Amino acid sequence: MLLDGWKDLYLPVLRMLEPRLAPGTLVAADDTTFDSVRPYLDYVRDPANGYQSVPFPVEDGMEISCRL
Repeated sequence: MLLDGWKDLYLPVLRMLEPRLAPGTLVAADDTTFDSVRPYLDYVRDPANGYQSVPFPVEDGMEISCRL
């Protein structure tokens, strides 16, 4: 899944779709250097929320997360 739209909607969109995400689903979030993406990053970087997540250093940043 690619998140690349309104940055403040990354987390609400992910949370809405989570029930349909199979284990192993990859989620790529673009433009992660923006401050409005911080809640999303905090969520996917917390292992208690069911993701393994790593930053991918390109232009405005990207985060690649795998649903566990």
